[in-house]
Amino acid sequence: MEPTVEKLETRFLKSEADLEYIERRLKLDFINSAAVSGCSAEENVTVMLENLKSLKAKHSVLRSQVSKIIDAQKESMEFIRNRVSRTMELVKHCQQASDLETESLAESEQESTMYLDTTIVQITVEV
Repeated sequence: MEPTVEKLETRFLKSEADLEYIERRLKLDFINSAAVSGCSAEENVTVMLENLKSLKAKHSVLRSQVSKIIDAQKESMEFIRNRVSRTMELVKHCQQASDLETESLAESEQESTMYLDTTIVQITVEV
């Protein structure tokens, strides 16, 4: 799910750059068209800039929401990792206390452990 959120954040960053480009381009186009037609370019540009500012504000709100989602996802993953780790420690303690032999982890359990360790490293590197 994290890669999806990162892709979404990248798209928002690109769309913000696109909006800035469009804003500059519209200013230039309206100035040029007003010079040719004799209309008041300032009036047209003002209306368009207000619309663009509104779009940028909405875009900023969406970006902040994506950031909050990313933070919540990281927090929940850390919580899950901590719970799984505690559970594994409790199981080991119970096995040792009851003098039961510890079986080696199944292949799927080993993959899960490796995945959790890898994810912890990735989150640490990102932060």
